[in-house]
Amino acid sequence: MFIEDLQQQKIEWRKKGWAIPDIRGSKQDWYYLIKELIGLVADNLATDLDSHPDINGVSETYTWRSYASFLKSMGLVSNRAGILSLTETGRSFYNNSSKRHLADLIQDKVRLFGEVLVFLQTYAKRIEEVDKQLCETFCLSWANLSNTRRRMDWLEVLGLIQDVGNRKWGLTPEGQSAINDWRLVTADVLDLLESDSSDIVIAEPPEEIASLLQHLFDIPDDHKKRSTYNIWVPSPNRINNLRIIVQFALERVSRADLFKFVEDEFSLKTSSVESMLPFLKAAGLLEEVGRNVYIATSASKAWCETGNDLDFIRILHCHMRFVGEMIQAAENDSIRNDIYAQAKNYGLNTEKARWIAGFLLEAGLLEEPRYLHLKATSLGKQFVSRLPLSNEVFNIEGETNADESKEPVVAAKPERTMADELFDRLGESSKDPMAFGKASGVAFEESIAETFCYMGFDAKRIGGAGDTDVIIRWKDSEGKNIIAIADGKSKSSGTVSHSDISDVAIDMHKEKNNADYVAIVGASFSGDTIRNHARKKKFALITVEELIEVARSTHALGLSLDEIAYIFQVPDGLSKLDGLMEAKRRQMDIITLVISQFRQEQELLGNLSARDLYLLLRATAISPTLEELMDVFDILSKQEIGILVLVSKASASENSTYMLAHGKSAVNRLRAIVSAIESGL
Repeated sequence: MFIEDLQQQKIEWRKKGWAIPDIRGSKQDWYYLIKELIGLVADNLATDLDSHPDINGVSETYTWRSYASFLKSMGLVSNRAGILSLTETGRSFYNNSSKRHLADLIQDKVRLFGEVLVFLQTYAKRIEEVDKQLCETFCLSWANLSNTRRRMDWLEVLGLIQDVGNRKWGLTPEGQSAINDWRLVTADVLDLLESDSSDIVIAEPPEEIASLLQHLFDIPDDHKKRSTYNIWVPSPNRINNLRIIVQFALERVSRADLFKFVEDEFSLKTSSVESMLPFLKAAGLLEEVGRNVYIATSASKAWCETGNDLDFIRILHCHMRFVGEMIQAAENDSIRNDIYAQAKNYGLNTEKARWIAGFLLEAGLLEEPRYLHLKATSLGKQFVSRLPLSNEVFNIEGETNADESKEPVVAAKPERTMADELFDRLGESSKDPMAFGKASGVAFEESIAETFCYMGFDAKRIGGAGDTDVIIRWKDSEGKNIIAIADGKSKSSGTVSHSDISDVAIDMHKEKNNADYVAIVGASFSGDTIRNHARKKKFALITVEELIEVARSTHALGLSLDEIAYIFQVPDGLSKLDGLMEAKRRQMDIITLVISQFRQEQELLGNLSARDLYLLLRATAISPTLEELMDVFDILSKQEIGILVLVSKASASENSTYMLAHGKSAVNRLRAIVSAIESGL
């Protein structure tokens, strides 16, 4: 049910996060897997995070470390020195491990989880329809379906929605019960006015921190000395974790003792602590008072005494750029990327800006009014008004200050490619049977054949009475010849209906060409009749928009013909292909992140392992798993690529160290090979 009190809606909204943490394994196994994992934790069998749990019925399990992220985020377990134990919430779920109980936990942690159910109350919808309504209602800027799909996958697994055919999803009785029971929010939560700022009281900083602030007021030029060093802190509860580390160093402590404490306290590797130490110094929290001897600074000692998170932010602001300035930049509701763009003026990349935003969110100085947006809270606005801020745009190497540009720069219009022209022809001819002065349907059929050729298939237009429009051939991974036929339906209305299809003729074309698959291509398809009939006959219905998206992704993601061929499978080939493309895009993002991190950290930290990268990157937006990183390391270290070179092989492959080498030459070599292959095709 919806929360009637708008202020309570705002409280409900703020206490939740956006993302549902990843749980490795097949979707069908998620619930059973979590249930079994909780049972093993209850039996004290989760004492080694790098070991694999033994679960009946699950052929391949991952490490406890990979599962711990989900279990901790849902509040089911706690991690103490590498040993998982049940929380009170976990104990409650162990005693009543129903699907509804797990759904209740996700609803309590994740924004717009139960709200998805509301969009299915009136009638069943496809995921695309739900995503569109969700984004329009809550002013979201989601670039693809992955956020909505993730929510609907869990709702399906937990029995709250069900597949009703034609790629549509409907409510189950349990789903309706959840709507009645859960505290749901409306879009009105986004428009609530902030509370009266006159009620806010901000404690004055202790003398040690006040002197740092006054120094910047007195000598504004020293803003230039504020650091832009890389940030990394154990998550979650990063501010509190920093406080724990500082408290351990209130008295002089050796590097070895400090490292051992942090490693044991947060289950970290030595290399991860090494990567964090420079930040602790740059942020003004620790100082080196002898060779490999450290102590908390006077300012950080004062912070530990007050226990006030705002004092930590004050220290961070005095030592690192774009802290208070970020609050100022987010005075009004702002898109995160716009704020990150401003961070570049201070010498910070997006990743560093994300870390600072995370600290400010934890301290209550920023809030997320909607997905991918940031806004200063009333507390944040009052707090920043008392900070010494830098008004200077730093002249970062490779960038130009805004006031140096005399003429406005107009972005060059991207050149249109042959692929763009092909896709334009495909779209235009799908709604104009006589397009380009050709006989009825010919232009559309030719464009379909060209599009499949663009993707790498052997495709050609046949046409004519008594035969298919397009025949598509390829060899699968086992060398078997596969054939698909495509029937193009060009309609001036832009819609293909059931009456436009002759299944007798299509069956005859399939038999004549000995085809394995049949596809019908059109601008769009109307009504459930055509979809039900196509599902029964195993005909794949492919819209022009879907075909173009797959064709573009083929080149962008390097899809194989076997992978692209999911498009012909009925009933769920397109959804499988969509999931595969999402996974490929994520892998490309991880490759980019790994190369970038190597470039940033290799000089300081030396050679790195997949485990090191996992710890360095787990707080990023992508947050790759250890298994994903190991896959990427394997790809990049192959002889054919060679951009990562194995330096030291360990018994556990995730601990083997690599160095980044020959980046430009590797890229040039691959381009040369690609060019030679293309010339021969």
